[in-house]
Amino acid sequence: MRVLHVAHAVEGWEAGGVGRYVRELVVAQRALGVDASAVCAEELGRKQRGFRGSWDQPGRATALAERVRAGAGDGPGDGGVVVHIQHFSGLGFGAIDAAKGAGARVVVTSHDHWIGCARGQRVTSHGARCDGPEVAKCARCLRPDGLPGPLGRGRVRARAEAVSSLVPDLWLTVAPHLAPYADLVDLPVLSPPQTSTAARSSGPVRFLYVGSLIPPKGPDVAVDAFSRLPTGAGTLDLVGPAVPYDGSHRYVDHLRGRHVPGATLHAAQDSAPFYDQSDVLLFPSRWDEGCPLVLREAASRGLTILASDVPGARHALAGYPTTWLPVAADGSGLSAWTAALSACVRGVPRHPPARFPTLTEHAADLIRRYEGLF
Repeated sequence: MRVLHVAHAVEGWEAGGVGRYVRELVVAQRALGVDASAVCAEELGRKQRGFRGSWDQPGRATALAERVRAGAGDGPGDGGVVVHIQHFSGLGFGAIDAAKGAGARVVVTSHDHWIGCARGQRVTSHGARCDGPEVAKCARCLRPDGLPGPLGRGRVRARAEAVSSLVPDLWLTVAPHLAPYADLVDLPVLSPPQTSTAARSSGPVRFLYVGSLIPPKGPDVAVDAFSRLPTGAGTLDLVGPAVPYDGSHRYVDHLRGRHVPGATLHAAQDSAPFYDQSDVLLFPSRWDEGCPLVLREAASRGLTILASDVPGARHALAGYPTTWLPVAADGSGLSAWTAALSACVRGVPRHPPARFPTLTEHAADLIRRYEGLF
């Protein structure tokens, strides 16, 4: 069997959790005897710009089909080709039919709301959470190609119709609220603990935020709540890529300019050492999550977790003891976060480490699902 994973990005920290997951999944499936590889949308040729490009990339769909044909075996032991689309951003929905036409079975995994929302996570241009797509509402939010009114709505409607016509051979989701019609797949821990989970040493409480430094992830909430603690009561490490949001770096520049004593922004890097030296993970997300790997990596080490009660977070933690806090939007909810951090200063418990699927277990589960398609 040959498996080609497709994502919006694969290499580098800017590829995010999905890119990191795909990189490590390829290695695990190869170790299990599958000819697995990965390709990102950018490798499939020139991107069609404009709003239409959010769902229609015919050139890249054709290039994907050519890759399938070039690698398809025809020997008696050939196990077929699976194209596993992990993210459609930059790829276009036509990739499904193109890959099928080239002889592949197509699997799609929903990691977030991007399929139904051209902005990605059902967060409006004003930073508010959205309950779901509607043509008129989306047209006002997106202003596709800068064209308001009926023509803009027509393009949004065309995208919605393209979404409704997606028919992969197997549809998977990492969280039930993302695609209730899909089969659930449980994600693994990509960074298992390498050190013991012994009780913390004395000294200031060590808070940790891991994730992209963008508004929907809420790192500003972590900084704001931490800044209200007495000086010297703790430290805060923020680890993640400083990617542009809505084409601008203003948000992360503001974070860098805060200069809160004890808080340090680190360049994107391997987060495992930070988990192993921290006491409390802060997860102040403002948007609907899929299956946040950072929560599982913290829980597998027995850390105390303070988390926004957003869809996907409880599912990811599977009952692990967690302090659930309100989503801090426009400054509201910040007092609850500050109180929770203050409580950690008074004492931080360690919990029994949680057990989640290993990468090998997860890779084997996917291979079994692939085999069922032939």
